[in-house]
Amino acid sequence: MIYLIGVDHVRAQRRKHGGELTECQREFQSVVESAISSIDPFLLAEEDHPEFLSRDGFDSILLEIAKAHGIEDHHLFVDPNDTERERIGYRALYGPPYEAVQTSAHEITHQFPKREEFWFGKLQDIIDRDILFVCGWAHIESFSALLTRKDVSFSVWENKIGACLSDLEFDDKVRKHIKNNPMEFNCLKCFCQG
Repeated sequence: MIYLIGVDHVRAQRRKHGGELTECQREFQSVVESAISSIDPFLLAEEDHPEFLSRDGFDSILLEIAKAHGIEDHHLFVDPNDTERERIGYRALYGPPYEAVQTSAHEITHQFPKREEFWFGKLQDIIDRDILFVCGWAHIESFSALLTRKDVSFSVWENKIGACLSDLEFDDKVRKHIKNNPMEFNCLKCFCQG
């Protein structure tokens, strides 16, 4: 079974290199520790990549927890790096020419599935084992749908750790845009596809 924990990456999942844990990061740590105690997962996996952590000056809190438990060999980064993103056709969408809600809606609808399939590919050989998987909270809905399509058992252990009210309000607008404009996302030559 996959146990999902949805986080804000910077506020909860990543610690500034050499910095102290914030209250939100301690909350994340506590949730992970509780999950490890309760489910004794075979693998701790996370949406991140060592190249991004190094480039951005952060450390993985999940990896630090794995090391503290002596299970760092049961930790896996599953996100594609820049080269892999190019290979799978993933494009991060930012700013113009479209407004933020529309751009984010297209990223969720057309781009998220590419990365989520990549994650699944990294996990599929051990998908029958208990996995604690940490990803951005905005992926919980779509990754859960992918797991359902693949007939993989999952449970959302915790969600939206570190998400602030403005993030949640913006996400609500994006999800409403997707629901209210289904034809916008069915085009074959979409602006977000490159």
